Amino acid sequence: MKAEIISLDDIQVSEETVHPPGLSPGCLHYCPPTSAGWGIVRVALLVPESVMLFVSPSGCARHAAIAGIQLGFWDRFFCYRMSETDIVSGAYMDEIPRVCEKILHRTGMKALIICSTCIDDLLGSDYDNLVVEIERKTGVPVRLCRMDPICMHTPNAPPLKVQETVYKFLQSSATHDDSINILGNFAHIDETSEFHEVLCQTKEREIRHITNYSSYEEFQVMAASSYNLLIKPAGILAAHDLHTRLNIPCILAYHSYGIGRIDGMYHMLEKTFNETFELDDYRDEAIDTTEWFTNVHGKSVSVAIGSTANAAPFELARTFVEIGIDVPYIFADAVQVWEKEHVKWLQRHNPSMKVFSSSHPKMVDAQNMQLDADYAIGFDAGYFCRGAKTIPWGLEKQPFGYTGLISLLREMDNVTDIQQDLKSMVYASGLVI
Repeated sequence: MKAEIISLDDIQVSEETVHPPGLSPGCLHYCPPTSAGWGIVRVALLVPESVMLFVSPSGCARHAAIAGIQLGFWDRFFCYRMSETDIVSGAYMDEIPRVCEKILHRTGMKALIICSTCIDDLLGSDYDNLVVEIERKTGVPVRLCRMDPICMHTPNAPPLKVQETVYKFLQSSATHDDSINILGNFAHIDETSEFHEVLCQTKEREIRHITNYSSYEEFQVMAASSYNLLIKPAGILAAHDLHTRLNIPCILAYHSYGIGRIDGMYHMLEKTFNETFELDDYRDEAIDTTEWFTNVHGKSVSVAIGSTANAAPFELARTFVEIGIDVPYIFADAVQVWEKEHVKWLQRHNPSMKVFSSSHPKMVDAQNMQLDADYAIGFDAGYFCRGAKTIPWGLEKQPFGYTGLISLLREMDNVTDIQQDLKSMVYASGLVI
């Protein structure tokens, strides 16, 4: 049995779909509450002064609880363990309101999230009416999120729905200021990014992200912003809801590393805001950094790109090829619709590149293929390219703009001469529970 290898020519790009044949729809997936360190539970608990009741069988509850200890949300996380009798009888649904009241009384939190698992999706449990009942009894806003892996490859995938849940806690504001919300990402845009300076060159405006706020009341200020800037596709349902419900329009500005695409993003913002930004110094620094990197390391270096990196894999691959660096492999379980232009570009300019599905069952054989690369961006790329220097480049920080490319190239340079233990790096990151 050979590992699943897909050439760029196998990726059929059309208006309807850009999903490579043989990738994830044909495979079984486990959707854990701890996925990649930013599972459903941790994302939902981004809401300040919120608490969660996780209703699940023992296995899922155990994973989520251990993640809570490792990743720091244990004090706001409570489990209701479903027994086999509960699942058969449904009696646990009658207990949930009492449990929620007890949790809120004990913690004093100002928002409650109930998270159900796939068991309830299969049973068809009516949580919507339950949420209304608990909110009426407690006077505390309550929202529901679902860990529904059956919907993973649909427009209502759990990673999208949970972000919608998070921002459904925002209540309507009577006025709107000149501020901008950043949606889709889990960490605020890195303070070293030029983005903060650029957006305030012509007008004082606040750049808001949910992680800026420690109280539920402070979080509500995001409802008064004039725009939502969506930098990751996972926030699309949240952006649509905020537009419909709170009249905050959405601007698509997906996180990119290519200098030309960053230029285009800023020019789009100039047009939207009817402003002119001074970008030359930031752009020149990015160009100088790419030239420095290729001069120091040579254009013969190669980079493998994985799906766990804080990047859209095909866009990042195009960025490296554009600056003259070879990308022999991409590890990706899906192709995002907005990346189809990058797939087409790579088909023309880097046709020898191979695409692997990280989760395909045949990938158990990939370690015997001796995949060689000098650098691996993302833990999955590092796992399959064992000799490569691995840059985790995870979601705990959010690079953006020209500085995002500069930071990545500098980090690659930093690890060049460092001994690495990939297993230790993965466990230290909290990805393995």
